Amino acid sequence: TTLANRIEEVNVVSLNFDFDKKLSENQTLYYGAEMQLNKVGSEGNDEDIRSGESVVAASRYPDGSSWNSFAVYGSYSNKLSEKVTFQGGLRYNLVTLDATFDTTFYPFPFAKADLTTGAITGSAGINYHPAEEWLLKLNFSTGFRAPNIDDVGKVFDSEPGSVIVPNPDLKSEYAYSGEFGISKLINHSLEVDLSIFYTLLDNAMVRRDFTLNGNDSIIYDGEMSKVQAIQNAASAWVYGFQADVEADLPDGFGLRANFNYQLGEEELDDGSTAPLRHVAPMYGGLHLTYARNRMQADLYGVFNGEISYDNLAPSEQDKAYIYALDGNGDPYSPSWYTLNIKLLYQVTDYMQLNIGLENITDQRYRPYSSGISASGRNFIASVRFSL
Repeated sequence: TTLANRIEEVNVVSLNFDFDKKLSENQTLYYGAEMQLNKVGSEGNDEDIRSGESVVAASRYPDGSSWNSFAVYGSYSNKLSEKVTFQGGLRYNLVTLDATFDTTFYPFPFAKADLTTGAITGSAGINYHPAEEWLLKLNFSTGFRAPNIDDVGKVFDSEPGSVIVPNPDLKSEYAYSGEFGISKLINHSLEVDLSIFYTLLDNAMVRRDFTLNGNDSIIYDGEMSKVQAIQNAASAWVYGFQADVEADLPDGFGLRANFNYQLGEEELDDGSTAPLRHVAPMYGGLHLTYARNRMQADLYGVFNGEISYDNLAPSEQDKAYIYALDGNGDPYSPSWYTLNIKLLYQVTDYMQLNIGLENITDQRYRPYSSGISASGRNFIASVRFSL
Protein backbone atom coordinates (compact mmCIF):
# COMPACT_ATOMS: atom_id res chain seq x y z
CA THR A 1 0.00 0.00 0.00
CA THR A 2 1.33 3.40 -1.00
CA LEU A 3 0.92 6.67 0.89
CA ALA A 4 1.15 9.72 -1.40
CA ASN A 5 2.79 12.70 0.33
CA ARG A 6 2.63 16.22 -1.10
CA ILE A 7 4.46 18.94 0.84
CA GLU A 8 4.18 22.66 0.14
CA GLU A 9 6.05 25.56 1.72
CA VAL A 10 5.30 29.20 0.93
CA ASN A 11 7.66 31.99 1.96
CA VAL A 12 6.09 35.46 1.95
CA VAL A 13 7.68 38.89 2.27
CA SER A 14 5.33 41.88 2.45
CA LEU A 15 5.85 45.61 2.81
CA ASN A 16 3.15 48.27 3.22
CA PHE A 17 3.16 52.07 3.36
CA ASP A 18 0.00 53.92 4.40
CA PHE A 19 -0.37 57.70 4.63
CA ASP A 20 -3.19 60.18 5.08
CA LYS A 21 -3.38 63.92 4.53
CA LYS A 22 -6.04 66.26 5.86
CA LEU A 23 -6.70 68.64 2.95
CA SER A 24 -9.36 70.65 4.78
CA GLU A 25 -11.92 70.20 7.52
CA ASN A 26 -14.12 68.12 5.19
CA GLN A 27 -11.55 66.57 2.83
CA THR A 28 -9.04 63.78 3.48
CA LEU A 29 -6.62 62.04 1.13
CA TYR A 30 -5.38 58.51 1.83
CA TYR A 31 -2.55 56.98 -0.21
CA GLY A 32 0.11 54.32 -0.07
CA ALA A 33 1.93 51.42 -1.68
CA GLU A 34 2.39 47.74 -1.01
CA MET A 35 4.53 44.85 -2.15
CA GLN A 36 4.15 41.11 -1.64
CA LEU A 37 6.69 38.49 -2.72
CA ASN A 38 5.79 34.78 -2.66
CA LYS A 39 8.13 31.83 -3.22
CA VAL A 40 6.51 28.39 -3.45
CA GLY A 41 8.34 25.18 -2.66
CA SER A 42 6.56 21.94 -3.56
CA GLU A 43 7.70 18.33 -3.45
CA GLY A 44 6.14 14.90 -3.59
CA ASN A 45 7.03 11.38 -2.58
CA ASP A 46 5.29 8.02 -2.52
CA GLU A 47 5.90 5.96 0.61
CA ASP A 48 5.49 2.21 0.91
CA ILE A 49 3.63 1.89 4.21
CA ARG A 50 4.93 -1.62 4.92
CA SER A 51 8.62 -1.10 4.18
CA GLY A 52 8.83 2.66 4.85
CA GLU A 53 10.74 3.21 1.62
CA SER A 54 10.01 6.36 -0.35
CA VAL A 55 10.49 7.33 -3.98
CA VAL A 56 10.29 10.77 -5.55
CA ALA A 57 6.87 11.56 -7.03
CA ALA A 58 5.28 14.44 -8.89
CA SER A 59 4.72 17.58 -6.81
CA ARG A 60 1.39 19.37 -6.73
CA TYR A 61 2.86 22.74 -7.84
CA PRO A 62 5.92 23.78 -9.87
CA ASP A 63 8.75 23.75 -7.33
CA GLY A 64 10.52 27.10 -6.89
CA SER A 65 7.81 29.12 -8.60
CA SER A 66 7.19 32.76 -7.63
CA TRP A 67 4.16 35.06 -7.49
CA ASN A 68 4.69 38.75 -6.79
CA SER A 69 2.28 41.66 -6.40
CA PHE A 70 2.95 45.41 -6.40
CA ALA A 71 0.41 48.19 -5.97
CA VAL A 72 0.01 51.93 -5.42
CA TYR A 73 -3.30 53.43 -4.37
CA GLY A 74 -5.09 56.55 -3.28
CA SER A 75 -8.54 57.41 -1.99
CA TYR A 76 -10.35 60.67 -1.36
CA SER A 77 -13.14 61.51 1.08
CA ASN A 78 -15.16 64.72 0.98
CA LYS A 79 -18.05 65.70 3.21
CA LEU A 80 -19.89 67.76 0.61
CA SER A 81 -22.58 68.87 3.05
CA GLU A 82 -24.15 67.87 6.34
CA LYS A 83 -26.16 65.25 4.43
CA VAL A 84 -23.83 64.06 1.64
CA THR A 85 -20.40 62.41 1.80
CA PHE A 86 -18.41 61.26 -1.23
CA GLN A 87 -15.64 58.65 -1.25
CA GLY A 88 -13.60 57.49 -4.24
CA GLY A 89 -10.34 55.75 -4.94
CA LEU A 90 -7.98 54.34 -7.56
CA ARG A 91 -5.48 51.50 -7.33
CA TYR A 92 -2.90 50.21 -9.79
CA ASN A 93 -1.95 46.54 -9.48
CA LEU A 94 1.01 44.80 -11.11
CA VAL A 95 1.36 41.03 -10.78
CA THR A 96 4.16 38.77 -11.99
CA LEU A 97 4.27 34.98 -12.02
CA ASP A 98 7.11 32.66 -12.96
CA ALA A 99 6.85 28.87 -12.92
CA THR A 100 8.98 26.13 -14.45
CA PHE A 101 7.25 22.78 -14.94
CA ASP A 102 8.91 19.42 -14.33
CA THR A 103 8.10 17.13 -17.26
CA THR A 104 9.63 14.05 -15.61
CA PHE A 105 6.27 12.66 -14.55
CA TYR A 106 3.84 14.41 -16.92
CA PRO A 107 4.63 15.22 -20.58
CA PHE A 108 3.44 18.82 -20.50
CA PRO A 109 3.61 20.51 -23.92
CA PHE A 110 5.05 23.58 -22.17
CA ALA A 111 8.05 24.17 -19.92
CA LYS A 112 7.25 27.53 -18.33
CA ALA A 113 4.46 29.88 -17.38
CA ASP A 114 5.36 33.58 -17.39
CA LEU A 115 2.80 36.20 -16.53
CA THR A 116 3.09 39.96 -16.15
CA THR A 117 -0.25 41.73 -15.93
CA GLY A 118 -1.60 44.91 -14.47
CA ALA A 119 -4.86 46.78 -14.06
CA ILE A 120 -6.31 49.99 -12.69
CA THR A 121 -9.27 49.46 -10.39
CA GLY A 122 -11.43 52.00 -8.70
CA SER A 123 -14.41 52.70 -6.50
CA ALA A 124 -16.85 55.55 -5.94
CA GLY A 125 -19.65 55.91 -3.46
CA ILE A 126 -22.07 58.40 -1.95
CA ASN A 127 -23.66 58.35 1.51
CA TYR A 128 -26.79 60.46 1.85
CA HIS A 129 -28.51 61.31 5.16
CA PRO A 130 -31.94 62.73 4.27
CA ALA A 131 -32.65 62.82 8.02
CA GLU A 132 -30.74 61.94 11.16
CA GLU A 133 -32.19 58.44 11.37
CA TRP A 134 -31.91 57.61 7.64
CA LEU A 135 -28.90 56.65 5.51
CA LEU A 136 -28.86 55.86 1.78
CA LYS A 137 -25.71 54.33 0.23
CA LEU A 138 -24.77 53.91 -3.43
CA ASN A 139 -21.42 52.34 -4.36
CA PHE A 140 -19.72 51.23 -7.57
CA SER A 141 -16.38 49.43 -7.83
CA THR A 142 -14.17 47.43 -10.14
CA GLY A 143 -11.96 44.51 -9.18
CA PHE A 144 -9.06 42.55 -10.64
CA ARG A 145 -7.62 39.12 -9.81
CA ALA A 146 -4.54 37.79 -11.52
CA PRO A 147 -3.97 34.02 -11.71
CA ASN A 148 -1.87 32.61 -8.87
CA ILE A 149 0.29 29.48 -8.69
CA ASP A 150 -2.69 27.38 -7.65
CA ASP A 151 -4.71 28.55 -10.67
CA VAL A 152 -1.95 28.17 -13.25
CA GLY A 153 0.27 25.32 -12.10
CA LYS A 154 -1.65 22.81 -10.00
CA VAL A 155 -1.69 19.07 -10.69
CA PHE A 156 -4.31 17.63 -8.37
CA ASP A 157 -7.05 15.00 -8.28
CA SER A 158 -10.03 17.23 -7.57
CA GLU A 159 -12.36 14.21 -7.51
CA PRO A 160 -12.11 10.49 -8.29
CA GLY A 161 -11.64 10.02 -12.02
CA SER A 162 -10.62 13.65 -12.69
CA VAL A 163 -7.31 15.51 -12.54
CA ILE A 164 -6.60 19.23 -12.77
CA VAL A 165 -3.57 20.11 -14.92
CA PRO A 166 -1.69 23.40 -15.45
CA ASN A 167 -2.93 26.04 -17.87
CA PRO A 168 -0.17 28.60 -18.62
CA ASP A 169 -2.52 30.56 -20.92
CA LEU A 170 -4.85 31.58 -18.08
CA LYS A 171 -5.70 35.29 -18.01
CA SER A 172 -6.82 37.67 -15.26
CA GLU A 173 -10.46 38.07 -14.33
CA TYR A 174 -12.22 41.38 -13.73
CA ALA A 175 -15.21 42.30 -11.58
CA TYR A 176 -17.66 45.20 -11.92
CA SER A 177 -19.92 45.70 -8.91
CA GLY A 178 -22.74 47.90 -7.74
CA GLU A 179 -24.51 48.12 -4.37
CA PHE A 180 -27.44 50.09 -3.02
CA GLY A 181 -28.30 50.16 0.66
CA ILE A 182 -30.74 51.73 3.12
CA SER A 183 -30.30 52.07 6.88
CA LYS A 184 -32.97 53.20 9.33
CA LEU A 185 -32.60 53.94 13.05
CA ILE A 186 -35.88 53.52 14.92
CA ASN A 187 -36.41 55.05 18.35
CA HIS A 188 -32.62 55.20 18.88
CA SER A 189 -32.65 51.49 19.79
CA LEU A 190 -33.41 49.52 16.62
CA GLU A 191 -31.27 49.73 13.46
CA VAL A 192 -32.27 48.04 10.19
CA ASP A 193 -29.82 47.80 7.27
CA LEU A 194 -30.88 46.45 3.85
CA SER A 195 -28.81 46.29 0.65
CA ILE A 196 -28.85 44.73 -2.79
CA PHE A 197 -25.75 43.96 -4.87
CA TYR A 198 -24.77 42.82 -8.35
CA THR A 199 -21.36 41.75 -9.66
CA LEU A 200 -20.34 40.94 -13.23
CA LEU A 201 -17.22 38.80 -13.65
CA ASP A 202 -15.48 39.12 -17.02
CA ASN A 203 -13.00 36.41 -18.03
CA ALA A 204 -14.09 34.54 -14.89
CA MET A 205 -11.71 31.73 -13.84
CA VAL A 206 -13.63 28.45 -13.63
CA ARG A 207 -12.76 24.76 -13.78
CA ARG A 208 -13.74 23.01 -17.03
CA ASP A 209 -12.80 20.00 -19.13
CA PHE A 210 -9.45 20.38 -20.87
CA THR A 211 -6.99 18.44 -23.04
CA LEU A 212 -3.33 17.62 -22.52
CA ASN A 213 -1.33 16.81 -25.65
CA GLY A 214 -4.64 16.31 -27.42
CA ASN A 215 -5.88 13.80 -24.83
CA ASP A 216 -8.99 14.39 -22.75
CA SER A 217 -7.89 11.74 -20.18
CA ILE A 218 -4.54 10.67 -18.70
CA ILE A 219 -3.28 8.13 -16.19
CA TYR A 220 -3.00 9.81 -12.77
CA ASP A 221 -1.98 7.80 -9.67
CA GLY A 222 -2.68 4.62 -11.60
CA GLU A 223 -6.21 5.62 -12.65
CA MET A 224 -7.51 6.87 -15.99
CA SER A 225 -8.68 10.40 -15.16
CA LYS A 226 -10.56 13.07 -17.08
CA VAL A 227 -8.38 16.14 -17.72
CA GLN A 228 -9.60 19.48 -16.37
CA ALA A 229 -8.02 22.91 -15.91
CA ILE A 230 -8.84 26.36 -14.61
CA GLN A 231 -9.95 28.34 -17.66
CA ASN A 232 -11.42 31.74 -18.51
CA ALA A 233 -15.17 31.68 -19.04
CA ALA A 234 -16.84 34.42 -21.05
CA SER A 235 -18.63 35.89 -18.03
CA ALA A 236 -20.36 35.14 -14.76
CA TRP A 237 -22.83 36.97 -12.53
CA VAL A 238 -23.40 37.12 -8.78
CA TYR A 239 -26.34 39.01 -7.30
CA GLY A 240 -28.42 39.06 -4.15
CA PHE A 241 -29.34 40.97 -1.03
CA GLN A 242 -28.45 41.13 2.63
CA ALA A 243 -30.23 42.33 5.75
CA ASP A 244 -28.95 43.23 9.22
CA VAL A 245 -30.96 44.13 12.31
CA GLU A 246 -29.56 45.28 15.65
CA ALA A 247 -31.65 46.14 18.71
CA ASP A 248 -30.78 47.42 22.19
CA LEU A 249 -33.05 45.73 24.74
CA PRO A 250 -33.58 46.63 28.42
CA ASP A 251 -31.37 45.44 31.29
CA GLY A 252 -28.22 44.93 29.23
CA PHE A 253 -29.71 42.61 26.62
CA GLY A 254 -29.28 43.02 22.89
CA LEU A 255 -30.40 41.33 19.69
CA ARG A 256 -28.56 41.02 16.37
CA ALA A 257 -29.64 39.21 13.22
CA ASN A 258 -28.21 38.94 9.73
CA PHE A 259 -29.34 37.25 6.54
CA ASN A 260 -27.62 36.90 3.15
CA TYR A 261 -29.06 35.47 -0.05
CA GLN A 262 -27.19 35.29 -3.35
CA LEU A 263 -27.32 33.55 -6.70
CA GLY A 264 -24.65 33.07 -9.33
CA GLU A 265 -24.51 31.98 -12.95
CA GLU A 266 -21.73 31.39 -15.44
CA GLU A 267 -21.78 31.27 -19.23
CA LEU A 268 -20.85 27.87 -20.66
CA ASP A 269 -18.96 27.18 -23.89
CA ASP A 270 -22.21 26.57 -25.80
CA GLY A 271 -23.67 29.92 -24.71
CA SER A 272 -26.03 28.47 -22.11
CA THR A 273 -25.80 29.30 -18.41
CA ALA A 274 -25.38 27.19 -15.29
CA PRO A 275 -25.10 27.81 -11.52
CA LEU A 276 -21.75 29.24 -10.44
CA ARG A 277 -19.77 26.95 -8.14
CA HIS A 278 -18.32 29.50 -5.72
CA VAL A 279 -21.64 31.04 -4.65
CA ALA A 280 -22.61 29.93 -1.15
CA PRO A 281 -26.18 29.04 -0.16
CA MET A 282 -28.24 31.53 1.81
CA TYR A 283 -26.95 31.94 5.35
CA GLY A 284 -27.54 33.97 8.46
CA GLY A 285 -27.38 34.18 12.21
CA LEU A 286 -29.30 35.32 15.27
CA HIS A 287 -27.54 36.59 18.43
CA LEU A 288 -29.01 37.27 21.86
CA THR A 289 -26.37 39.19 23.84
CA TYR A 290 -26.03 40.31 27.44
CA ALA A 291 -23.52 42.72 28.96
CA ARG A 292 -23.24 43.77 32.57
CA ASN A 293 -20.26 45.00 34.54
CA ARG A 294 -17.34 42.70 33.65
CA MET A 295 -19.35 40.02 31.83
CA GLN A 296 -20.46 39.63 28.23
CA ALA A 297 -22.51 36.68 26.94
CA ASP A 298 -23.67 35.68 23.46
CA LEU A 299 -26.21 32.96 22.74
CA TYR A 300 -26.45 32.55 18.99
CA GLY A 301 -27.54 30.33 16.14
CA VAL A 302 -26.02 30.05 12.67
CA PHE A 303 -27.71 28.48 9.66
CA ASN A 304 -27.05 27.66 5.99
CA GLY A 305 -29.70 26.91 3.39
CA GLU A 306 -29.98 23.97 1.02
CA ILE A 307 -28.65 23.75 -2.53
CA SER A 308 -30.59 21.13 -4.47
CA TYR A 309 -29.06 18.88 -7.11
CA ASP A 310 -30.57 20.98 -9.93
CA ASN A 311 -29.02 24.14 -8.45
CA LEU A 312 -25.53 22.70 -7.99
CA ALA A 313 -22.85 23.81 -10.45
CA PRO A 314 -22.21 21.16 -13.14
CA SER A 315 -18.74 20.51 -11.71
CA GLU A 316 -20.35 19.63 -8.36
CA GLN A 317 -23.10 17.31 -9.60
CA ASP A 318 -20.69 14.38 -10.00
CA LYS A 319 -19.27 14.68 -6.47
CA ALA A 320 -21.46 12.24 -4.58
CA TYR A 321 -18.52 11.54 -2.27
CA ILE A 322 -18.61 15.03 -0.65
CA TYR A 323 -22.39 15.65 -0.59
CA ALA A 324 -25.47 13.99 0.87
CA LEU A 325 -27.82 12.11 -1.48
CA ASP A 326 -31.41 13.19 -2.03
CA GLY A 327 -34.42 10.93 -2.52
CA ASN A 328 -33.37 10.28 -6.13
CA GLY A 329 -29.83 9.33 -5.16
CA ASP A 330 -28.40 12.60 -6.51
CA PRO A 331 -25.88 14.71 -4.55
CA TYR A 332 -27.09 17.89 -2.88
CA SER A 333 -26.04 20.22 -0.07
CA PRO A 334 -28.51 19.98 2.84
CA SER A 335 -29.43 22.88 5.08
CA TRP A 336 -27.97 22.96 8.58
CA TYR A 337 -27.86 25.00 11.76
CA THR A 338 -25.86 25.22 14.99
CA LEU A 339 -26.68 26.60 18.43
CA ASN A 340 -23.76 28.11 20.36
CA ILE A 341 -22.93 30.14 23.45
CA LYS A 342 -19.89 32.28 24.31
CA LEU A 343 -19.02 33.97 27.62
CA LEU A 344 -16.37 36.60 28.32
CA TYR A 345 -15.49 37.65 31.86
CA GLN A 346 -12.98 40.36 32.73
CA VAL A 347 -11.52 38.85 35.93
CA THR A 348 -9.15 41.77 36.55
CA ASP A 349 -7.91 44.71 34.53
CA TYR A 350 -5.17 42.43 33.22
CA MET A 351 -6.87 39.00 32.94
CA GLN A 352 -9.74 37.96 30.69
CA LEU A 353 -11.53 34.58 30.71
CA ASN A 354 -13.28 33.26 27.57
CA ILE A 355 -15.37 30.08 27.48
CA GLY A 356 -17.72 28.74 24.86
CA LEU A 357 -19.82 25.75 23.84
CA GLU A 358 -20.26 25.32 20.08
CA ASN A 359 -22.77 23.15 18.23
CA ILE A 360 -24.66 22.46 21.46
CA THR A 361 -27.16 20.13 19.77
CA ASP A 362 -24.29 18.15 18.17
CA GLN A 363 -25.47 18.56 14.57
CA ARG A 364 -23.64 16.67 11.86
CA TYR A 365 -23.12 18.87 8.80
CA ARG A 366 -20.68 19.84 6.07
CA PRO A 367 -20.10 23.43 4.98
CA TYR A 368 -20.96 23.81 1.30
CA SER A 369 -18.45 22.24 -1.12
CA SER A 370 -15.90 21.52 1.63
CA GLY A 371 -16.17 17.73 1.64
CA ILE A 372 -15.21 17.80 5.34
CA SER A 373 -17.68 17.35 8.19
CA ALA A 374 -17.62 20.20 10.68
CA SER A 375 -16.95 19.79 14.39
CA GLY A 376 -19.61 18.30 16.61
CA ARG A 377 -20.29 19.58 20.11
CA ASN A 378 -17.08 21.15 21.41
CA PHE A 379 -15.94 23.23 24.38
CA ILE A 380 -13.50 26.14 24.16
CA ALA A 381 -11.73 27.90 27.02
CA SER A 382 -8.95 30.47 27.07
CA VAL A 383 -7.33 32.92 29.45
CA ARG A 384 -5.83 36.15 28.16
CA PHE A 385 -3.34 38.33 30.04
CA SER A 386 -2.43 41.89 29.03
CA LEU A 387 -0.13 44.45 30.61
